[in-house]
Amino acid sequence: MSPVLIVLFASSALFAWSMGSHYTGAVVGTAYGSGILSIGRAQLVAATAAFVGSAVASVDVIDTYAHGLVTRSSPIDISAALLAAAIVTTISTYFRLPTSTIQIYTFSLLGAAIAGGLPIRLAGFGLVIVFWALGPLVGFVLGYLLARLGINVARRGQQALTWFVVGVSLYSSFTLGSNDVSNAVASLVMLNLLSPHLAGLYGGIFMALGVLTWGRGLCERIGRGILPLDVPLAASAQLSQAFAMTIINRVGFNASINQTIVGGLTGVGTAVAPEKLNRRAIRNIALNWTWSPILGLSSAALASVVFHAVFGR
Repeated sequence: MSPVLIVLFASSALFAWSMGSHYTGAVVGTAYGSGILSIGRAQLVAATAAFVGSAVASVDVIDTYAHGLVTRSSPIDISAALLAAAIVTTISTYFRLPTSTIQIYTFSLLGAAIAGGLPIRLAGFGLVIVFWALGPLVGFVLGYLLARLGINVARRGQQALTWFVVGVSLYSSFTLGSNDVSNAVASLVMLNLLSPHLAGLYGGIFMALGVLTWGRGLCERIGRGILPLDVPLAASAQLSQAFAMTIINRVGFNASINQTIVGGLTGVGTAVAPEKLNRRAIRNIALNWTWSPILGLSSAALASVVFHAVFGR
């Protein structure tokens, strides 16, 4: 295997690992924060379901995204984009600032394409960004409405809500594998290095390892660092996230699972306990949504220039 392909596979694995550690809070944070699951069980649930989703249900998404945003790509440019996205995601995880890896990777691809002189598919790019911004806003509105309208009813059905939160956590973790693993491994299929099935298995292994080895920090930030949660509040936030994701997906666009859960938690907190919201954490998270894609773009452009100098054209 050539040196550039070794870098490509390593960058893909690192990005999958970083996504696993980064999204643990988004998929099981409310279950942990409300006391339904311990941190260890939450990580185990997320790792298992994410691996299963990657291994058995990611083929179609990987195949769809195998051609990405650029009309042609080289292993050098893709390696640069994957490595930059992994580094920016890891930095965000270190500072416990939930962000969107698809946004980071999209901008990383853009940066690598610009530096590598590749043609870019810009049609609809601005519209995609608009829908990314709508994700947390829709989550906030739905979280606010659900908390205002249904919290008293919800408190009378705690047992059912407990199972609901666990069920949604399992489903979200499964979806993390089936949907998001494509960010890390679709390029391996595009370059005819792995089949979609093997790519899903490859990414799923490293995604599960990310959850188990470094998923605790963002699980605590989502579960306890934005709003103190009980079971009804956790259920309201999770339901608002599910509704927001479904609405935006139905009109043909994607939304960030991290951004929608933060929006949902903020909406729920604003409705029932605004004084308990951690506004500093919310402000820092919102700022990270802006700078992390920009950092991904610039880092990928720099990495692409360096890689081309080292490996050649």
